Order: sequence, then C-alpha cells, then structure tokens
Amino acid sequence: MRSKGMGLLCGVAALSLLFGRAEAQQTAPPPPAGLSVGPASVPRHWSKYKYPETIPEGATYYIIVKGDTLWDLAGKYLGNPYLWPQIWDQNRYITDAHWIYPGDPLIMPKVALVSERAGEAGAGVAPGAEEAAGAGVAGQVIARPGAGEQLVPAIEEMALQCAHYVVPDSEDDSLYILGSEQGATKVSLAERDIVYLSKGSNAGVKAGDVYTAHHPSYDIKHPNTGRTIGHKVETTGWLRVILVQENSATAVIERSCQDTHAGDYLKPFEKASVPLIVKRPPPDRLTPGSGKIEGSIVDIGDDSMIAGQGQLVTINLGTANGIAPGNMLTVFKIMYPSVPTARNVVGELAVVSVRERTATAVVTYSGDAIMNGDRVELR
Repeated sequence: MRSKGMGLLCGVAALSLLFGRAEAQQTAPPPPAGLSVGPASVPRHWSKYKYPETIPEGATYYIIVKGDTLWDLAGKYLGNPYLWPQIWDQNRYITDAHWIYPGDPLIMPKVALVSERAGEAGAGVAPGAEEAAGAGVAGQVIARPGAGEQLVPAIEEMALQCAHYVVPDSEDDSLYILGSEQGATKVSLAERDIVYLSKGSNAGVKAGDVYTAHHPSYDIKHPNTGRTIGHKVETTGWLRVILVQENSATAVIERSCQDTHAGDYLKPFEKASVPLIVKRPPPDRLTPGSGKIEGSIVDIGDDSMIAGQGQLVTINLGTANGIAPGNMLTVFKIMYPSVPTARNVVGELAVVSVRERTATAVVTYSGDAIMNGDRVELR
C-alpha cells in the first residue's frame, strides 16, 4: 500500500509539474528571435533594471538573450558596432551600458537601422529607416553622416582607456597594489614593473586576470556654486596577474597612463568603446543656440587651468540628463551676463563616456581658452 501511495503521489506530482510547465509557457512565452515590432508586452523576468513592461505600437524592439552586448547588437542591426550609443540612448532605463540582462527589451533606433542580413550582399536599410533618418529622442539628433559627411572616432582608444572620471561615492578599494618587487625604494611604477597585490586566490584572483589601476584625486566642486559634484578618479594604467597565492598575487604592469603607486586600487579591466561622431564644421558666434539642455565644465584633465583641442574635461551632465557617448556640445561664455550680451562661442566637445550625473568629453575644437565654469549646450 505504501508503494502504491508513493506511486500515486509521484504521479500527481508529475502531472502538477507538467501543468505547471504548461502554464509557465503560456504566461511567459519565449522571447521573439531577432527584431520585432510593437505593440507587445514584455514577459516578467528578473533584471537589475526597472525595464519597460510594454512596447509602444510601431516601435522596433529586441529582447536580450544571454551573451548579447550593445557592441555586438549595434554591429548586427546598425551595421557598425561603434554606433552602440544609439541603442543605449533609446533605452534610458539601462544605467550601465556594460551590463545588460536576458529578457530585457531594447527599443531599437530607427536611425540607420539595417535588416538582420546586415553585412550580406544586397542587404539594405530596414523599411521605414530612411524616413526617420536623423530623428532621435526628445528632439536629439543622432549622429548619422549625410551627403559629404563622414563618421570619425571621437578620441583615440588609448586616451579613452586612460581617461579620468568622476564618481558620487567612493569605489571598492579593497584590492590594491601593495608595492613592487624592488621594494619601498621604487616609488613610481611603470610598464614591465612587477607588483604585489593585496588579495589572492581566497578572493577569486586568478592568473591571467587583467585589472585597471586607479588613484583617487580630489573633490570636484561646481566652479560657480561651490557644490560638491563628486570625487575625481584617475586611471593610472592596467596590469595582468601572473602568479597567485592564497592571500596575495603578483602582476606585471602592461600599460601606464601615468605613474602608478603603491595604494592604487584595482578594478576588473573593461575595454572602452570609442564613439563615432559626424565630422562637421565647428560652431561659431553665428551658430544659433539649440535650445537643448545646458550644463557647465567642472574639471579639466591633467589638473590644467585651461583646455584646448584634444584635452579631456568633465561636465555636470550625465545619463540622468539624457547625455550619451557621441553627443556634441557647444562651449560658450556670456561675457556680460547682467545685460546679457550674445554668447561667445569658444569651442566644441564630444562626449566619450557617461555616468549618471557627469560625463567625460574631449575638446574637438577650441577657438579660445576653455575654462572651468564655461557653459555647454547640447548641439
């Protein structure tokens, strides 16, 4: 009787499991393959982000699957992986472009949207893409070359990989450089120097791991209001682990951005993606204002007092303000604000990396000295 009872219970359990699976398949259908067009409902799933639960009518969208990156999706659907900021710009709920999650929806930009046959002979632009060329969100013009224009990298990859950034709070600094193989007499560390790390296999450090080295610098304050915006962090280089012990590890510095020192903390290496920008004539005093969001330059790279072409600056605008890599900004001054006089255009910036409240930009043109406190406006 006990075996029959157990058999009956197992049968009921199997049927329950079967019906449970069937119900789950009905309530959470598998994501559509490739591109789809709304309206649609997004199946409930776990995600770090508060993703949209519905897709508007007529919107082209894609459901993320395991292994996807914005870089790869831009290469497949936009025809160029460097255009990944276009996808990120359309999906503001994603706060960190390095992390996307299976099941989350991506509204795909219609700008330069190509078919799934991108790269094949005869593959063309997806239907409706040409009509919407140049249209972005909130009136923003997405970088797309027109007649006689071309896309160019906004910055060299090495310069972007070594760029400083601003964070609102301190980062995890528990993994750091203890010192070098040459002892305390070696103060400044550079390429090919052997260094010791503060953690080993007990913290998951493995031979072959690559880390960027960072040095906390100073607080960034708004030059006009004095309000603290965040803390500046300098990237001093990156290193590769060559030997691991239980509580420490040995690494070699592969690339130096500047002098590295004992105490610099480490983060897993993330390859920087260089945004492309449209090569156009820079703005001048006759260029009308766009009426779009404005901000200020709050810091200049290398602790300089003024910035010129090719130099990195920090602005007090970020993803929370709709800023994305590849955005162009006009730099200007108001010489007599009490009147006020016409703006004096002194340069142009291209955004190369973005955080929630700040962004790093490179000066693509300077007609005069660019300084902290100068105004910027999204072109």
